Amino acid sequence: MARARTGVRAGAVLCGLTAVALTAGCGAPQPGAAPGAPPRPRPDGRARMEQVAAAWEGSAVLRQWRAGYHPLDPQDWQPPGGFHSGEDKGAYVEGNFVLRAALPDAAPPATPIHWPDGSTLTLPLRTAAQAYGEIDRGPDRDREHALPVTGVRFGDTAVRTSRGPARVPAWLFTVEGYDTPLARIAVDPGEAVTPPVPPLEDNDGGTVRLFGLRGAPDATTVGVTAGHGSCDGGVAVDVLEGAGTVVLSGRILPGAAPEPGAGCDAMLHTLTVEVALSRPVGDRIVVDAATGRALEQGRGG
Repeated sequence: MARARTGVRAGAVLCGLTAVALTAGCGAPQPGAAPGAPPRPRPDGRARMEQVAAAWEGSAVLRQWRAGYHPLDPQDWQPPGGFHSGEDKGAYVEGNFVLRAALPDAAPPATPIHWPDGSTLTLPLRTAAQAYGEIDRGPDRDREHALPVTGVRFGDTAVRTSRGPARVPAWLFTVEGYDTPLARIAVDPGEAVTPPVPPLEDNDGGTVRLFGLRGAPDATTVGVTAGHGSCDGGVAVDVLEGAGTVVLSGRILPGAAPEPGAGCDAMLHTLTVEVALSRPVGDRIVVDAATGRALEQGRGG
C-alpha cells in the first residue's frame, strides 16, 4: 500500500490492478459501507475499467490520438520565482490585462510542430489577436491592477502531447516586470478526439472523475487529482494497465461516522493520489474510467 500525497488530508488509498492480476477492493471499504465494515467485491468497477480499456485498445480513435496533435499540458503561465504580488497573480487568474503594444496584423507563417524523433505536422494557426483574446478575458475589470502586455512576438513553446514532447508554434506576450513571456499556443487544435466509450451517467455514489494528471513518459508513478466531500474518507485509485492504455478509476472511501447531530458541509476538497505502474507510461494513453477520456497534465490539488 502506498501513501497518497494530498493538500487536504492524508489517508487516500492506492490499489494496484493490472491486466494480469486484478484485485477487487484492495482491502478497503466500499462506498456506502459502514465504517469498519469488511470490503466487498466491486465487479462494477472492474467491468467499467475493462470496458474502457477494450474500447480504446487497438481502436481507430487510439490511432488518431497517436497520429495527430493533442496537447496534454494546460496553458498555465508560471513565471520563474513566482508572481511579484498577490495582485499580479489575481490579475492573471482573472484574465485582467491591458495591451500596451501593437498586435501583428499579418497571419503567422506556416510553421510545423516538431517532435524529437524528427516528425512534424503543420496545422492552421491562430492570429495574435485571437491568442490575446484568450488571456485578456476581463475587458470591464479594474485596469489599475491589470497586467501590462508590452510586447508580442511569434515563436514556439514546449508542450507535452499525445505523441510525446513537442515544440509548438506560439504567440509570446511580454508582461511588464517579468522576464519569461506568457506563451499561448498558436495552433488551432481543431476538433477534439471523441472517446470510443460513453461516460458513466451515474457514479453509483462512489466513482469519481479524475483530473490533473502528473507524470513523465518514463515515470512508473503518476499522480492524479480527485475531489471528495468533507465527511468522506478520501479517494482510492485503481489502475488497469494494457498494451496501449492505462485506465485509472477513482472511488470515494467512506469516512468516520459523524457525531450525533453533526452535518457535513458542501465543501469540495481535492487531493492527489500517487499511482504505481508496473512499467513506464511510455506512449500509452492514460484514461479516466468515469469519463472515458484521456487525462490531461495539470497541477491539480
